[in-house]
Amino acid sequence: MVLVLGCAHKYTEEEYQNIVNQLSACSQEVKAAKEESAGSSKNIAQVQKRLDQMSQDLGAAINEKQELLDRNIQCLEEKKALIKKLSQSSIANQEKKEAQARMNKGYEYISSLMEPERLNDNIYIIRTQEKIKIVIPQKTLFPTSTSAWLTPKGTKLVKKIALGLKQMSPSSIEISGHTDGTFVTDQKNSAYSTNWHLAMARALSVLQIFEESHVKKDRMCAISYGDAKPITDNATPEGKSMNRRVEIVITP
Repeated sequence: MVLVLGCAHKYTEEEYQNIVNQLSACSQEVKAAKEESAGSSKNIAQVQKRLDQMSQDLGAAINEKQELLDRNIQCLEEKKALIKKLSQSSIANQEKKEAQARMNKGYEYISSLMEPERLNDNIYIIRTQEKIKIVIPQKTLFPTSTSAWLTPKGTKLVKKIALGLKQMSPSSIEISGHTDGTFVTDQKNSAYSTNWHLAMARALSVLQIFEESHVKKDRMCAISYGDAKPITDNATPEGKSMNRRVEIVITP
């Protein structure tokens, strides 16, 4: 039997030192790598933080820009509304001026046209801010205190007013009939059952002449006030005479 014996390699001092040096170098590289990795992680975290901040700043900037845009849109809408309001106000003022001019012209015209009747107290012409009112006493139009048919003189006067209305071409004409405080049911041989009926008959008598004179019917209306709107006290004959009337209210 042959026994073969091997001998283990014995490192020299130089070889050993080389291995130690290599191990130390590896350790340094590992350490450096770890430090670099830690630095990279730190840098990544810092970069991510900056990105998050930039994202927040960008979001805030976008929101601020949107708010500014919304305010600009609101400002434009308010400006448009203001311009529209100013335009409407300007139009309204112009229309008011034109209406006032028509009012002045209409009042001067109808006053001049009816001057003889005004001087004789057959009619009264009253001007308000927006309307012209012609008041015609019963004695000028109707023969008695309980009648509603026009006398020839009354018919002639109403036709003259109709001529003036056609020249004025007003936007509306309201014809209202009125009575005094004496109830027609207390009168003998009365043709009307109430003061309302008598007042309406008076208004319709005038309206009919206007229509026959070709005043535009779509601008006219007849109203009965009966004895509900006296202009003076019914306690005296003179007061009752003033309350028995027809009023023509003209809107130019």
